[in-house]
Amino acid sequence: MMSLPPEAVSDASYAFGLWTGWGILHSILASRRVKAACELVLGPRYALYPFGYAVISLWTFWLVLAKEPNLPQVLWALEGLPKYLLYAAQGLGLGLLAWAAITVAGLKMLGLPQLADMLRGRVPDEADIRRDFRANGPYALVRHPMHAGGILFLACAPVQTLGGLVFAAFGCAYMVIGSLLEERRLAHDLGPVWDDYARRVPMFAPFLGHRPR
Repeated sequence: MMSLPPEAVSDASYAFGLWTGWGILHSILASRRVKAACELVLGPRYALYPFGYAVISLWTFWLVLAKEPNLPQVLWALEGLPKYLLYAAQGLGLGLLAWAAITVAGLKMLGLPQLADMLRGRVPDEADIRRDFRANGPYALVRHPMHAGGILFLACAPVQTLGGLVFAAFGCAYMVIGSLLEERRLAHDLGPVWDDYARRVPMFAPFLGHRPR
């Protein structure tokens, strides 16, 4: 580890603040009240909300990247076996994330099928948590496989710069908090179905839940 000058620490704090602001905006746009307001205003076109949400999220993500100060200081660079073990862990994280996205039709989460239906003059298929809820595949291992995969990828970088560490710290914290908030929503929407699922399947780490015999 290297010692950092005060300017670098200040820039890192500013970058973390930028990412935190993005996270707050991202969460507000996904809140029940905003969704309800959009549904009231848009009517049937509310099915396009996931696509608009994805566009705004990606655009603001790019804005933060453009405004983030350059933090190229290398904090650690592992070599040998530890390096390859961490690369393997990152690959596992990406694999888990992709597997989960395929299981829940990730393109639908981005709103692309709904947009295609609208352009073809069809009635878009809106999301329905009771119908779309999955407890198979990666969701039989952990309750939040996308977030678990993302955390594993961010936390296991064998080479890390100050800028990368700031983003990793934000990303891991955001996914943990997001998972906790999502659990409250799912418990409200699914009731006993979610309670039973949460008792059987661990949150992030596989094979640590209380499974039925």
